[in-house]
Amino acid sequence: MNNTNASWQSEASRRGVTAMATLALAALSACGGGGGDGGGGGGSASAPAQVTGTVANGQAVAQATITATDVNGTTATTTAHSDGTYSLAVSGLTAPIALVATDPSGQASPMIAVLPLLPTAGQTGVANVTTLTTAVAALLTPDGNAMDFVTKGSSMGLSGVSVVGAETAKATLNAYLANLLGAVGLPATYDPVATTFTANHTGTDALIDMLAIVPEGAKTYLIYKTPASGSTTTQSAAYLALNDNSTPANAPVAPAVSASTIANIESLQNFLGTLPAALQSCGAAGGTGSACSGLIDASYQDNGYTNITKYAPGLASSSLNMNGSTPTTVSVNQAGTSALVAVPYGLSSAQGSQGQYTLYTTVHQAASGSWNIVGNQLPYNMSVSTRTTYRSFHDSFVNASGNPDQSVFDAGVTLDIKLDGTGSAISYALVTGPGLPASGLWLTRSSVTGVNYLSIAVTQPTSAPTTAFTTGSNTNEFRWDWITPNGSAFTPPQRGYWATSKLDVSSLPASKTYAFTLYGANGSVIGTYNVESTTQFVDASLGKSTFMSGDWPSVNADVISGLLSASGAQAGAQSSVTVDFTRPPATSSLTLTGVSVQSEGQQGCGYQQASGVTPGTTSVTLTASGTNTCSTTAGNNQFLAINNSANEAYRIVQLQSKNPLGVLFYLNETYRSGTSAPDAD
Repeated sequence: MNNTNASWQSEASRRGVTAMATLALAALSACGGGGGDGGGGGGSASAPAQVTGTVANGQAVAQATITATDVNGTTATTTAHSDGTYSLAVSGLTAPIALVATDPSGQASPMIAVLPLLPTAGQTGVANVTTLTTAVAALLTPDGNAMDFVTKGSSMGLSGVSVVGAETAKATLNAYLANLLGAVGLPATYDPVATTFTANHTGTDALIDMLAIVPEGAKTYLIYKTPASGSTTTQSAAYLALNDNSTPANAPVAPAVSASTIANIESLQNFLGTLPAALQSCGAAGGTGSACSGLIDASYQDNGYTNITKYAPGLASSSLNMNGSTPTTVSVNQAGTSALVAVPYGLSSAQGSQGQYTLYTTVHQAASGSWNIVGNQLPYNMSVSTRTTYRSFHDSFVNASGNPDQSVFDAGVTLDIKLDGTGSAISYALVTGPGLPASGLWLTRSSVTGVNYLSIAVTQPTSAPTTAFTTGSNTNEFRWDWITPNGSAFTPPQRGYWATSKLDVSSLPASKTYAFTLYGANGSVIGTYNVESTTQFVDASLGKSTFMSGDWPSVNADVISGLLSASGAQAGAQSSVTVDFTRPPATSSLTLTGVSVQSEGQQGCGYQQASGVTPGTTSVTLTASGTNTCSTTAGNNQFLAINNSANEAYRIVQLQSKNPLGVLFYLNETYRSGTSAPDAD
């Protein structure tokens, strides 16, 4: 037997390592051993110590960068292969260490594995970096943020990582996954760090396919993508909270799934692997013809569109980039035969462009067993998504509520009902669902120029309207939680798009379905439709924590001083403006996707323009669009002045980002030029 291996095992025994070892050694030629679905070589004592493993989050993360940071801050780095496998020499590192894997394409959030022990010279250990290992690390933290272990200034240090703590975290994870482990052929004492596996949608990889880590702000959950048992089951009852308060004794148990469901999900994942190339060809053909045959179901419809390139015009772009796209499952039905999926794509060949855009659509399994795209079957252009916004004010004028403008992080849900195409007959709507007022939320047409979607009524009707009505609001964003940058008190305006009290999103059901009842101008009901949110619930602390950690993009100082100040060089009306900005850091989970400039005056004129942002871009020029209904004087299609006392206005420069789960992060740098300017809350 190799003496070096025996020495590592003796040390492990003295530290109380169980059979489910934190870091398994690969099998040695002399004595065998190791764990997992495959073996490896041990090597001689003169060879450097190393760890090997697989980086995966439902798909192998090709070319992931793996950075090891040890307890002293020393680092070592390597790059994964196209199948997610990697090897890293760790001879110069001192345990405990953290392994962080980042996706160069921007499609996957950073993942982490923490290792209390390391192999010695000549030994090879297995250390995967996956959704599951990230969950284990998060279970060691008070706030559920596994990246605390490598975040500068964090109170969580690697020196506190112990074998006992890591083993307890794994036991907690296994208690939660008890019904799923056996279903995919894994033991009850499964070790996600040290079990060798291949990213082929079986075994360990099949388990990962069914799970996702969802940071919501105050809580981070490990969720399962099949339906929860009972439509009213709350998130806190259904999902494992990733923090050090969770234990094997109090962990909920994910519901069982059948062997046929497992087989169908494996089939789905194999289909998703072929989907990007198929969509590239279908999009180039305009969404019709032989290139789409077998891919697009005959009954396809997404939001009223029966051609997928009309629903997602980027698919027909000559700049479409599906190379390296890794589609993921958002949710799947109990049988595993229908799923809401997210397909990342780019409109640039630049590295990281796949994180820019996402196609959300529904796929289903046909009677033959093959899969195709059927769409959400909604006849109108409606969607639900979650977002968090930092409304940063550069003025202190009193608003309509009688309070000075105050910077605040808020979070909530965007209820989007477009009025173009089939939506032209929609006059107003009632939306009910998780996080909304018990009586629902009324949206109607806006009196603000140029708004092509229903807006949340500032004053909510107390009973169902019988005729068309309008609102002075131009927002479809309902705010259900808020927090100020410095923790000071904030009183939300008494408007229909603000909740009357802060919402604990952990109390919301695991289901993310909303009911949209649409009305015509004469009060007749057009129909009621169920719309599933494409993203998980979030609270305002998610926005604040990621902002304070430096993960957000920022507007450069010259824009603040020149465009968002009454004394700035661009305070007057502008037909076009240039916005320069600093992108999120490479380690951030956010991808900058767009820039918008908006202005609105006290007389109801609104001008805005938005532009997508490709990787590497640090400035964009935007030209105002809109129709001046306030006067017949020159000035059409100009962002309104913020130094004109005759028409006080606001300007908002917005940077739009999203995380890999699709949650939107908006930075609204805002200036109101006086108390008569419309509110910009």
